[in-house]
Amino acid sequence: MKQLPNINHIILLTAWTITSVLLNAADKPHVLFIAVDDLRPELGCYGKAAIQSPNIDRLATTGTLFERAYCQVPVCGASRASLMTGLYPTNQRFLTYHTKADEEVKAIYDLPGWFKKNGYKTISNGKIYHQRDDFARSWDILNHPGGFRRYVLPENIKLPNNQQPPFEKADVPDSAYPDGEIAAAVIRNLQEAKQSNRPHFIAAGFSKPHLPFNAPSKYWDLYQREELSLPDNYRLKPDAPREAIHKWNELRGQYGTVPQEGPVSDAMALNLIHGYYASVSYVDAMIGQVLDALDSLEMRDNTIVILWGDHGWQLGEHTLWCKHALFQTSLNAPLIISAPGYNGDQRSRSIVEFVDIYPTLCELSGIDLPRHLQGRSMQGVLEDPNARFKMAAYSQYGSGQTVKTNSLSYTEWSSGARMLFDHTRDVDENTNEINNPKYNIVVSKLSGLLKSHRQKVSDADQAYLSSP
Repeated sequence: MKQLPNINHIILLTAWTITSVLLNAADKPHVLFIAVDDLRPELGCYGKAAIQSPNIDRLATTGTLFERAYCQVPVCGASRASLMTGLYPTNQRFLTYHTKADEEVKAIYDLPGWFKKNGYKTISNGKIYHQRDDFARSWDILNHPGGFRRYVLPENIKLPNNQQPPFEKADVPDSAYPDGEIAAAVIRNLQEAKQSNRPHFIAAGFSKPHLPFNAPSKYWDLYQREELSLPDNYRLKPDAPREAIHKWNELRGQYGTVPQEGPVSDAMALNLIHGYYASVSYVDAMIGQVLDALDSLEMRDNTIVILWGDHGWQLGEHTLWCKHALFQTSLNAPLIISAPGYNGDQRSRSIVEFVDIYPTLCELSGIDLPRHLQGRSMQGVLEDPNARFKMAAYSQYGSGQTVKTNSLSYTEWSSGARMLFDHTRDVDENTNEINNPKYNIVVSKLSGLLKSHRQKVSDADQAYLSSP
């Protein structure tokens, strides 16, 4: 008869394995993982003077700022799922804000799950995934304070959801809105990590500047209405196919005073811009509180800090609001990485993608990479911000797919519609060059890149998604 394994041996082996993982993890850096919802790279550190963002700007002086970081899908749920799994979207996964990564790709470790497997204590605060229970098993602690639509003024609270205003200015403390609670929770996590001999992966998911633009009055007061302006191409419909344009339903039908058809009034547009700016300054102040705590706890020298926005956002450009588009304004998002042992105050124009974040954090933390990852580590760019990293970045939304190179942005839809922008002469993407014969050869090459990318992703999926 076959002898059963000794239960004591199994217990000892399990205990030895756990102890070994914890000992190996003890000298690893902490990770402070800051996600900011709907944050576009309109910040002081990105050379934009309109918005006051002194704390994010301060973080940039300690690390590397990526000027050309691109999300893979310009909508919250899908973008975060792609980033957190290190996988590109396809026509079968990561399509909408309803995306639930642990249902669409089951046989992998996501980013916090992999760090947890390698001995880290993983803590989620606020919005990291769009779906709160997505990959819940990857976190030791899940903390989700009140929703992003929190109002504090009685006249707004009593209104039905679809009649509440798209912004709120209230004379209240920072803690009155969820992001104040997030900052306080993260500071407590840092204090715990300081006393622990176990490395911590602490995620801070801030909800502003996501709609509604609700922020304490003091952040609204940073901006004078007469100094605000509409974008240069506010009334300029893009020379692009109808597939490129949407009706900004995230704003219409969700909030009162927003028309169901046609443009908003100039006054409303300026109110929205004012609210967005105030919300950015509010979340910047909350990030500042967290960074201050990190410094006061003397943890900066053993903590990797990464800040990213999940995608861009339109503030009236091309007649659009919100995200959900394949223009630069939706795809380009902030990314700053500050890591011990690397120079600060660096700027890189290397093309990077959000799928590159997972492998980068692994390499910076001394953790082996899981086999399924489809991005590449950006560690070399942290060493040399002028390094040539990638020839192109790939994004998709709906039936459209975009490839961005050093100077060009090309998109094609399954309907056959296409658009091409030459950033050497048209940074704002106002002139579609797709019918300009000068670009015929370029268009053929870019279309070929999209086809090749689809095949590479398909091949990688078949090779590595059958097991962790």
